[in-house]
Amino acid sequence: MKSLLKLVAVVVVGVLIYNYFFGTPEEKATSKEIFTDVRDLGKATWGLLKSEKQKFDEGKYDEAVDKVGGLLGSLKSKAKSSDDDASLAKLEELERRRLELEQEVVALEQLNKSGKTVAAKAKEDQIRKDWRTLMDATELVMNNLEKAPR
Repeated sequence: MKSLLKLVAVVVVGVLIYNYFFGTPEEKATSKEIFTDVRDLGKATWGLLKSEKQKFDEGKYDEAVDKVGGLLGSLKSKAKSSDDDASLAKLEELERRRLELEQEVVALEQLNKSGKTVAAKAKEDQIRKDWRTLMDATELVMNNLEKAPR
């Protein structure tokens, strides 16, 4: 399947190049428009990547890490005051995972600075997934604490 997609891509590019140089005036215009659109898309994508990298360098994820840390701290206080040992244990586990994610964000920043964009993208995707899992687990504990009798 992958080879078929590559073959189709090569054929399409070949037809575009042929039409650009040897086609009718309409085919030449169409090919030129497609090349222009692809170039514009490339520029827009590059601009987006540079913007996201700049935001990341400025600490985009640091703020999120800090907010989750504050939330977990307040939930721990609530669990302690209601003597909910199960929730307290879960919150301590979530806090440990948050600190691990914080270290992973630092490692990701190092990957970005070193220019290893493919590895950085994969790590960023994994961090986002782990973050979502952490947030879902935190929400579950928060809901359990809300339902607990006071």
